[in-house]
Amino acid sequence: MKYFAFFTFLIFAGYLLGFIKKTEEYQWMNRNYTTAIKGFSILTVVWAHSGARLSIGGIQFIAGIGVALFLMCSGYGLEISYEKNGLEGFWKKRLLGVCLPFWTVELVGALATGRFSIKTYLLDFCFLKPATSYGWFMGYIVICYLIFYAVKRLIKDGRTQTLVLFGAFTIWFVLDSAFFANPNMPFLRARQMLSFPASVLLAVNKDKIERTLTKAKNILILMGGGTVCLLFMAITQLNIVKNLPYLVSNAMALLTCLPMVIGVMVFGKSCSRIFENKLLAVTGMISYEIYLVHAFTLGIIKPSIISVFIFAVVTYVLAYILHIGMRKVKNDRFNSSYTNKK
Repeated sequence: MKYFAFFTFLIFAGYLLGFIKKTEEYQWMNRNYTTAIKGFSILTVVWAHSGARLSIGGIQFIAGIGVALFLMCSGYGLEISYEKNGLEGFWKKRLLGVCLPFWTVELVGALATGRFSIKTYLLDFCFLKPATSYGWFMGYIVICYLIFYAVKRLIKDGRTQTLVLFGAFTIWFVLDSAFFANPNMPFLRARQMLSFPASVLLAVNKDKIERTLTKAKNILILMGGGTVCLLFMAITQLNIVKNLPYLVSNAMALLTCLPMVIGVMVFGKSCSRIFENKLLAVTGMISYEIYLVHAFTLGIIKPSIISVFIFAVVTYVLAYILHIGMRKVKNDRFNSSYTNKK
């Protein structure tokens, strides 16, 4: 417990130090705001996963909330980008920004840990079977991109797009629950099925929603969302619920993440100061890279303060290096494309 407490202290101390250098004021749901939310989300994910590594029980649901926050920011940003640029360069951006870092980390990580095999890597590369217990997310987000792209490409009416998007995720939820659920964690993907389409809905109606929100409403939404989240988290742990068909238990699991995530997102409108933090800004910038890297660096954690400290430093440094490297590759590719057009 003391080693996990030390890791918690490191995060909290870093957060407090992040206020030393004042950042600009954030506008609700602008790029700076969503980047900070991503920073917060990945810290909750790594915090919960490190707790599991140190045999701390009862906090793993926090990682699910962190993933849902990340999906909300991703879907929101995707819709805003679509409204500005359409689908221009859609797959090039996903390839360079999502797939290439994943393929790189999985290859280097597997080689470094001595777990590399061609078959395992190829299945991982094609998002068919993750090589690590955290690799499911990459296959999940790629399917989100595929659905988003197909809906935007095939349907032009905005209202119909939103309805079809929710319909597609509903079908995916049913199929995943009925045929592809992992018996050990049948809710892993299913509980996230509303996060991405909900974020697109938020982006489409952002101005209207912002006008209706008040400080009192934001606090009530946070409290209500947190209550619903904790209530259904407890309900889904009951043996009688676990023995229900996955479709039923997973439907309940939908309410273990999204209500709390909505509460956090709207609460920041009234109290954006808590997110105007240098640590959250930098961590949010490299949040995806941290997720990829920590799948392999978690093995560093042992029951010692030194190992926990090394894990934190190594994960952050490697993620930052990966981010810089991938950014250079992206800039070179886009500059090359622009030069060729000229």
